[in-house]
Amino acid sequence: MTNSQDVTRHLERTVQEGGTPSDQQLMFDPTTGQLVVKRPSERAPSPDAVVASQIAEDGFFRG
Repeated sequence: MTNSQDVTRHLERTVQEGGTPSDQQLMFDPTTGQLVVKRPSERAPSPDAVVASQIAEDGFFRG
């Protein structure tokens, strides 16, 4: 389980590195309504989770 600081760090890395960090993936978990950071070796937070890395790269989640 990730927390909001993990998501914030992931988004900062995405901006700094110019793309999604290769060791992480940002996902939206519709069962909790939260963004979570997943490592490639981890299972998705739920079967309905949606990969959100590309829309994060496109700037959708910036404040």
